[in-house]
Amino acid sequence: MKPIIYLLIVGLLIDHLVYANDRFDFNPIAHTKSRIIIGQKVQINDDPVYQFLGVPYAEPPLGSNRFERPKSLNESSGSRFVWAQKFKPTCMQMKHLAKAINPLLDVDQIHEISEDCLYLNIYVPIVENDKKIPVMVWLPGEGFDFADARQFSGAYLASIGKVIVVTVQYRVGVFGFLKDNAGLWDQLEALRWINENIEQFNGDPNDVTLFGRFTGSMSISILLSSPEIIQSPKPLFNRAILMSGIAVGQWVFNMKNTLKANKMIDVHDCGDLECLKSIPAETILEKSGYGWKPTIESDLIIDEPLNALQRGQFPKFIDSIMLGSNQFEGSLCLLKHLATDEKFYLKLIQNNISSEDFDRIIREDLQMFYGDDQQFSRYRWTYQQNDRDTYLHFCSELLIESHMRNYYDSILNRIQQNPRFGLKNIYRYKVDYKPKFSIAPGFINSSIHGDDVLLAFGLAFKQQQLAIKNQIDQQISNKMIQLFSRFAIDGQPPSDSNHFIEIKSPNLPSAPSSSEAITRVFHPSMIETILAENCRWTSNNVLVMLIILSIILFVFFMISLVTIIRLLSGQSSSSSLSMFHKQSPSEQIKHLLQNC
Repeated sequence: MKPIIYLLIVGLLIDHLVYANDRFDFNPIAHTKSRIIIGQKVQINDDPVYQFLGVPYAEPPLGSNRFERPKSLNESSGSRFVWAQKFKPTCMQMKHLAKAINPLLDVDQIHEISEDCLYLNIYVPIVENDKKIPVMVWLPGEGFDFADARQFSGAYLASIGKVIVVTVQYRVGVFGFLKDNAGLWDQLEALRWINENIEQFNGDPNDVTLFGRFTGSMSISILLSSPEIIQSPKPLFNRAILMSGIAVGQWVFNMKNTLKANKMIDVHDCGDLECLKSIPAETILEKSGYGWKPTIESDLIIDEPLNALQRGQFPKFIDSIMLGSNQFEGSLCLLKHLATDEKFYLKLIQNNISSEDFDRIIREDLQMFYGDDQQFSRYRWTYQQNDRDTYLHFCSELLIESHMRNYYDSILNRIQQNPRFGLKNIYRYKVDYKPKFSIAPGFINSSIHGDDVLLAFGLAFKQQQLAIKNQIDQQISNKMIQLFSRFAIDGQPPSDSNHFIEIKSPNLPSAPSSSEAITRVFHPSMIETILAENCRWTSNNVLVMLIILSIILFVFFMISLVTIIRLLSGQSSSSSLSMFHKQSPSEQIKHLLQNC
């Protein structure tokens, strides 16, 4: 009873987050509109961080709320006290492929699932001044069938980067995308809760960076073109980091949502959707399968992000964007085959794919992405070497890289065409460094899909706790954390006057190579400079080539002219031409010029 009385007294005295004095071990407390949230103090290396785990942001999507848009949290119901010291279960989803999960991730609770899952985890650094702290909101995602916010502790990023990190749990699979894009509405509801309450955790609601990887990044690209964000009465975030994913095509969007929903109704012998709400969640999950995706509809999503962007559909309050990827994004296809076709996966690992294998798998991937394989001949011609690396490069381009470039170029075009376009800064980064903790196969000597996330979340520092410390991993991780946190704080990463950043291992030579640790960030002015230099180089070379071609044509013209003149004059040219052909090219030109 005494702890309850003590907390009530504290709750009446505070209006904002109460930071524990370093001399004591009191738990941190945040006082929102109607709740007192009790977190815990954790030690990250030598730096304490306050974390609040399992903070509710919406009503539980149970019973009649299953498959529906989230209901805003009822502040007047439930307990006044929220003990936020333990993760809540993740949203209903199949078990993820164990081999695809890095052992440094928090995997011990991954399979604890529940429909009651709409919670946030908040990590708050200790700062010396009273200034509000910039906020980074993480959207996880490994396909719209998987997303677990608990895998990535935000403690290291918060501690080193001095930003508040919030990780979001949202519905996925059949529960998130059977109807009305409920999972994306969850993300939107989480952003609204953060906007209204993060100040009580010493966060700045006007300085929020949304970041995510793969389908988390795809979700961000969708939100950036959504009327719900663009027309929001107050900005819910002002910066974004998109990591390895833009929402494009039928690979991302479900073009036949009604058919998929009707199939689920038939599988469970139901007459309508309401009947599905009465069936146990575990039964629905067991028969749901994979491949649940967002649907383009008239409310949250009106078009694909690239199409919307090209029409100028973009929030005016977004001031900075950063896009990035890894050198070996094609590793996504390795994971796909590991899960679906282990025999072909082994062929890839052993570098033993035949021409027939190559043609078949290219067709299958094009069918998956475009809905047909009509572009097979173009890809077959472009990627004509029948080997493993070629196929993985094809995967990288098909699934990630080409769409990241198109999105970046589309934003640049909007900036150039419309000076009043609100975006001030756009950056790109590329990671080419294989961490010691990477789960990439031995034949890959660079970063694979997701390695940038592990570095940005400071998993290299978690190695130290496991007695497998790697100094270079930690140096690269620290630079990635600074890259992300400075972007969240200032809208631009730490850079020199040329807006160019290179992050690499200090023990490697400066010349780029496939094994070099490198992250590059490009600013529009830097891109324009590079393109201008390339154009100048190309122009100069074209000029030289034209001069050489002109000389060659002139030589042949003069030879023909001399021959015609001598034939017309009745002179024998055999001896003269014989002598001419024995001359060097320079002597021939000199001879012709003298005759002129």
